[in-house]
Amino acid sequence: MPVLTVGTLIEEKAEDLKLTLIAGSGGLKRRITVPDTNRPGLAFAGYFAHLPYERVQIIGIAEHTFLTSLSYEKQCEMLTKVFSPAQVPCCIITRSFEPLKSMLEVFNKLNVPLISTPLSTAQLLGDLLFYLDEKLAPMQKVHGVLCNVYGLGVFIRGKSGVGKSECALELVKRGHMLVSDDIVEITKRYGRILMGKATGVVKHHMELRGVGVIDIRNMFGIANILDESQIELVINLVHWNEADKVERLGLNENFANILGVKVPEITVPVAPGRNLAIIVETASLNQRLKNRGYFAAVEMNKKLLEEIKSKNEE
Repeated sequence: MPVLTVGTLIEEKAEDLKLTLIAGSGGLKRRITVPDTNRPGLAFAGYFAHLPYERVQIIGIAEHTFLTSLSYEKQCEMLTKVFSPAQVPCCIITRSFEPLKSMLEVFNKLNVPLISTPLSTAQLLGDLLFYLDEKLAPMQKVHGVLCNVYGLGVFIRGKSGVGKSECALELVKRGHMLVSDDIVEITKRYGRILMGKATGVVKHHMELRGVGVIDIRNMFGIANILDESQIELVINLVHWNEADKVERLGLNENFANILGVKVPEITVPVAPGRNLAIIVETASLNQRLKNRGYFAAVEMNKKLLEEIKSKNEE
């Protein structure tokens, strides 16, 4: 699980979200572990059941107004109960509300960062949840090549030397986009969406046996690269003599499991004379049709069955 501290949140999003630390500076190393937020209004009223302490806590106009209606002693009591658990990461006050004296006292005492922003709660939540989802998304690095073909993210994998990079290079020459060669960093985003990208100095580069490392961006132009793409199809390249069972009609759908997400998967045998780039292009277009509800193999099978049935009835 990726690690995100409150200090990192402030450092990276201070400008975008207009964040200002106003108390609890001793807790900047507290960890944010979930990409969710919570508004502790019910807790301030005394209802603590199912309170998600591990979330970033947000104090908006409703919570601030309610706290103001309490006595100073009651404010301190409620704030201490809500923010004393060790798993609480931080609290953000929206609309630049003036922090109550009780807040400054409790947050400094507990070493829980208290952050202020002039944004409304709705404005803050939109950007903050997107940021947290990206930073805390489950991630793994996988050997393979990721390209964007006709707007579809295609993850090509197979044994070393099977021709993944050569296939990707031909796709780039045909106008498609390279995302990553050799190592793809895959993250699972909200909505069970898989996103892949390249990392480090290998970004926008490709290794070709006998040629060496080439720079796709400088060689083919910025139109043929993409920093990140959704993964919507997995293509396994296997040597022809190693293909145990090759789908001929395409009636059976197979899926790859990546980070717990099922992705359509096909296996393509590699042999001399086969144009892998054209096959990948065709597979991508066929998958786009499937995504729109048209399954060519199933439709043809239906027509064949109807023809057989009509002939039997004659």
